[in-house]
Amino acid sequence: MLEVHRELLLDKVRTSAYRDAIRRVVTADSVVLDIGTGSGILGFFACEAGARRVFAIEDQHSADLAMFLTKHLGLTDRMTVIHDRSTNIELPEPADILVTETLGAFGFEERILSSVINARKRLLRPGATIIPQRVELFVVPVELPVIFDRHISCWQRSPYGLDFSPLAMFASNVIYVANIESSAFLASPARIISCDMATAESADVSGRVQFEAARSGVLHGFGGWFRATLAEDVVLSNELPMTSWSHAFLPLERPQSIDAHTPIDLTVETSDGKAWRWSGTVGSSSFDQTTWLAAPPCRA
Repeated sequence: MLEVHRELLLDKVRTSAYRDAIRRVVTADSVVLDIGTGSGILGFFACEAGARRVFAIEDQHSADLAMFLTKHLGLTDRMTVIHDRSTNIELPEPADILVTETLGAFGFEERILSSVINARKRLLRPGATIIPQRVELFVVPVELPVIFDRHISCWQRSPYGLDFSPLAMFASNVIYVANIESSAFLASPARIISCDMATAESADVSGRVQFEAARSGVLHGFGGWFRATLAEDVVLSNELPMTSWSHAFLPLERPQSIDAHTPIDLTVETSDGKAWRWSGTVGSSSFDQTTWLAAPPCRA
């Protein structure tokens, strides 16, 4: 647990961006709700900015770490750590500001949408400030032979003389994390999904984008990343290799050889980051992948 939070705290791009956003909106009258507080760092920033009261919520055992540090830093008069899911709790007073860093490599994996929507309805004052204000997802067609071989083609090689090849299909329906260089891009990146945290009504979101290949190559799947607008002029993204997040890689079951100008159509859908589907066409060929097929069905 400590090692995870050490890595997060050392990510100065991530942590400083949130600190800047918190400083811009917190006042001496602010009641702040921090969902997914982890070590408590964002709650501590809210106290540092002068918040009257901070409720820091964490469902993992890092809540114990946050409680320990809250006492150590002498902030127990203003910051309360609650070890539970935010959807289970009630607050003694509604919050003016919600801050949450529950962002995965592809934005929504940590269920940020459902937790924010729930908090807006039950735990916040009308018109409360939300950090991040907006989360956008970006995608790009990529040629990644080494990563595709590591995660998918490897099942075709009959390890120990046994035929494991059917597992390649399941492996192609997993979203992986990888560091993707721009040299792997087969077209220009495009935004596919954009969510305003103050108005989003559903955690089930989707988007569609069309590409034209900029060069010939082999399409192995799609790279993805997020861009989060935390506050005015404060933007956090894992597009460039500057943060603790890697990129997402959404593979195809069967890589497609393409020429320059080949049309590529992609639709991405997610149910609160718990399940994903990416489908579309590459020229005249179609594909349809979903994390519901990431493993054989349980027969127990």
